[in-house]
Amino acid sequence: MLRKSFTLINKSNEYVRGDLRYRDDSRDVPAIIICHGFKGFKDWGFFPYLSEILADAGYATICFNFSRNGVGSDPFNFTELDKFADNNYSHELSDLDIVYQAIKDKKLGSGIIDTERIGLLGHSRGGGVAILYCLRNPHISVLVTWSSIATVNRYEDTEISLWKKQGYIEIENKRTRQVMRLNRILIDDIDKNRKDLDILVAASKIEIPVLVIHSDQDEAVPLAEGQQIFENLLSPEKQMEIIENGSHTFNITHPMDSRSAQFETVLDLTESWFDKHLAY
Repeated sequence: MLRKSFTLINKSNEYVRGDLRYRDDSRDVPAIIICHGFKGFKDWGFFPYLSEILADAGYATICFNFSRNGVGSDPFNFTELDKFADNNYSHELSDLDIVYQAIKDKKLGSGIIDTERIGLLGHSRGGGVAILYCLRNPHISVLVTWSSIATVNRYEDTEISLWKKQGYIEIENKRTRQVMRLNRILIDDIDKNRKDLDILVAASKIEIPVLVIHSDQDEAVPLAEGQQIFENLLSPEKQMEIIENGSHTFNITHPMDSRSAQFETVLDLTESWFDKHLAY
């Protein structure tokens, strides 16, 4: 299995860093773009292993960092908190499109990737972004969501009021103990683009095959959100799998020192879905 790191430049002259993984015998194989979630990054926990497993199965995988996720040249730490503060959903959709266009234009994975067979996999907020992107880009062939959010409206009215008054709110990263600021640009993006960022409406217009995976004990995004996504999906080829006794990350922590039974189940379900709908 080969791994090639890449850096793309987005419209704001920011870096979109990622890793392309594939077998050395790969020629015109389907690709899977992997989107991390809020406070996530391409080298968190299960993402490298997931990318390797799917690459070993015959896919080219592209796992990348959104340009404003807070992780820069140091791939394992949040060192760009100023960029994290200025992130929003529309910016992440634009970053995802930069990655897709690089593949389509053969600037990424030329000779390796079949540009007519591209799938998406998104975790948590990345799942919501992936759903929104599938509506915008009819050339995506298949979608898998892990613990996906069903709405971008995740804040209380009192919190929003304070946010708009002082121009920011602060949250704690429980893993790193860092205090991370979210500037008003995020809530303004939600207000301005409410219709375009409606995940359930997007789901109701998606016709490609979609697999929704969600844990029954998800502490960050309730199972009900995954069920809402599934119920709203237009696609005739849709499936929902509920992982018993699983957490938001399927009982995986960072760094990943072992693989849980829940995560192994999720991997099997995911690979089987892509094998059925992408590896034709």
